[in-house]
Amino acid sequence: MLENIFEYIAILILCIGIISYLLRDTIKEYFQPTPVLISPSTFSRKVKNGYLSLLDLLYHNSNKNDLEKEILYVSTQRSDGRYVGGYTKDTDEFDSLSFSLDYFYDIINYSDSRRENFIPSLDCKATVEELNTLLENSLGGVLKGVNLPIEYNYPENVSISHENILSDYQKVLNQYKIQMALLNDGSDTYYVLLHPLDKEHAVEKAVGDIGFDYSTTLN
Repeated sequence: MLENIFEYIAILILCIGIISYLLRDTIKEYFQPTPVLISPSTFSRKVKNGYLSLLDLLYHNSNKNDLEKEILYVSTQRSDGRYVGGYTKDTDEFDSLSFSLDYFYDIINYSDSRRENFIPSLDCKATVEELNTLLENSLGGVLKGVNLPIEYNYPENVSISHENILSDYQKVLNQYKIQMALLNDGSDTYYVLLHPLDKEHAVEKAVGDIGFDYSTTLN
């Protein structure tokens, strides 16, 4: 009798194990925490405030008043509901990725059209000379006493992706308490952020608010 009970228990455990294995994805999904969804209006304000923070945190040669107006204008134009369900409207989900990228390109295109350097860009194959030009344009009229261009004995036309180049530049910028950081939109273009060294955490948060990752290396 006791042996039969143990057999029944063993069979029951085996059955439970088989059922659990077959339903593992459903069980896993059931016990996952419900994601915290952010409303489109809240996300839009977060992105807008992120850009307004960067406007004051970054070194750039942009006209602050004009750029602030553009940030507010883009926020109004992009918050028209087109990103809810995507352009096909097949779902009720908010496409935050497309919203962040389109907002970003609006700001970059505006800045480029005025030959300003709010968040200047460099191709991943850009040369040291191009990096020097970027730094001169972004810092030359803002900070006095920064020795630009930075000179190193690199091979001619060497790319900024060459080993140690960015870290070499950062060592020099550290002397002026300047941090050079990067954000990437998934393409072969790098967008350069120049800010006070002691504002790194604030800039990192603002970059996160506009929908990107803050980095100090070429990924």
